[in-house]
Amino acid sequence: MRPRCLLPAILLTLTACSADPPPPHGSAALSPPMASTTTLAAWVGERTGACRDVTTPSREDFARFIGPQWTTLYQPFVAEWATCSVPPNFPKVGLLVFRDGRFPEFQAHWREAMASGRVNDGPAFGFGNGFAVTQGFLATSRLGLYYLRCHYDDPQVHRIPADVEGCVFANPEHHH
Repeated sequence: MRPRCLLPAILLTLTACSADPPPPHGSAALSPPMASTTTLAAWVGERTGACRDVTTPSREDFARFIGPQWTTLYQPFVAEWATCSVPPNFPKVGLLVFRDGRFPEFQAHWREAMASGRVNDGPAFGFGNGFAVTQGFLATSRLGLYYLRCHYDDPQVHRIPADVEGCVFANPEHHH
């Protein structure tokens, strides 16, 4: 290689190697992914010291647990769900794993439900990478998960852009 061509090649190589990767965003930035409620229950247990009495209730139990309005919003996107207890304050915690690749679609579905007036706030679940945990305080404070909020702009709350336009993952318990 000629000397005057060598310098641009070296600079290009150094620039490509030294550039930091872009920070993660969307659900990939929230937590490790969870592919099953068994894995999720083990992760909750590791983080809280308890996730006892894991059960896998029926779809009908799911509807009774979260209520009819939220059932129609969640059920098409949920692959598995289970419950466990995290004593002393949380006798029944819901653990939801979204169908593979459907979590962004759920976010868009939720945003549309808010825009149409079917719901008036973000879901009270704490969200991770492809999963959700009920009991908002447990999820955000002890597990470090995030609420899903659309059309939300509170500069005091740690936010990560969601996978869909107009929504963010927000954690008021997050300490910078």
